[in-house]
Amino acid sequence: MLLGFSTLAKHMQVNAQFIPIPPPSPDIKKIDKSTKVKNDDHEPPIIEVITTELKQGKNVFKVKITDTSSIELKEIRYVQQGYIKTTGLFRDQNNVYKALIDIQPPSRVIVINAGDMLGNEATIIKEFEIIPSENIFTQIINVLSKLFQGY
Repeated sequence: MLLGFSTLAKHMQVNAQFIPIPPPSPDIKKIDKSTKVKNDDHEPPIIEVITTELKQGKNVFKVKITDTSSIELKEIRYVQQGYIKTTGLFRDQNNVYKALIDIQPPSRVIVINAGDMLGNEATIIKEFEIIPSENIFTQIINVLSKLFQGY
């Protein structure tokens, strides 16, 4: 009987598809309201943009984010090839946060979001003139002229 089933199964076509395993759920962090920092119930973080100009291509974007409680949300958003790109900001010294961004014209608007552990959030929207990059020959001449400037 088993032999007959395996012979029958060889000649049957089966249309099936594996169901993918769902991704893990995002981390949900609960805020312990009992450990609030005094005088920070409704005060959002203060965002100060340090970067003054952006060149076409890769740039290190710097902002200073200060708050009396710890910073939980720190991100930068900009348009890259027609899509909104979100990049995390990484802490440096003295409450300065950095991100490496690749900006190309006509994109020129940068959005910075920051939030503290109590759920207070701040957003800054900054518009920049994008400085066009020099062609490769001009870059080589500039580097060589700096090298041989003292000779």
